[in-house]
Amino acid sequence: MKNSLLLILILILVGLLAYLYALFSFILLVIIAISLAVLLVTGFVKIFRKRISPNWLRMPLMVIIICMLGIIAGLFRPFAPAIVHSDYVSETLAYAYNTDQADRKTFKSYLGLFRPEIVLRDSTRLDQVQKLYQQQLITKPLDKFHAAFVFHHSKKSSLYAIAYQLASEAASVNELQDIYLVQWLAKATYDRWQVSLGKPEKYGTQGKFSVSVE
Repeated sequence: MKNSLLLILILILVGLLAYLYALFSFILLVIIAISLAVLLVTGFVKIFRKRISPNWLRMPLMVIIICMLGIIAGLFRPFAPAIVHSDYVSETLAYAYNTDQADRKTFKSYLGLFRPEIVLRDSTRLDQVQKLYQQQLITKPLDKFHAAFVFHHSKKSSLYAIAYQLASEAASVNELQDIYLVQWLAKATYDRWQVSLGKPEKYGTQGKFSVSVE
């Protein structure tokens, strides 16, 4: 009875943590990988040692099941709204940047089932940031950095050019020159722009991706 109650409490705790904290699902994946490794080692040892405690098999399997249920619970965690409507440009861009990054730190964003929703959210952010750019409202260095990140996750060469323009302007400002991510983005946007045009990258920041050249 006590063991069953403890198991239920662990399940509830793991499920709650996975639901509340997006990164917790990745921790569960690591635990699953470790448990699978233990099972493989146990199986290898069993070849040479016939008598082995059942707990060496039971415990890793139990851990894997608990972690899998936790990951499933995390899939029910809703995304925050992709954009916010604010009278302040800086607040709007910071929010778009934060949700852009948060989306990419959730486990379900890497599952094909949720891919259409991620694409739609990226498109929603991009539309909002484009309007601000066209209205020439993106003037502050940090705003340019936030906007550049959203443009960076588009799929068009022409938008990569805008991303590079904004990122390089932000990176050249004294107050942001010591911030690694700002400097990295200036290089990454340039590389992605060049690769989208069929040219070699300069800084080696890019993997494989597809774009439409416009």
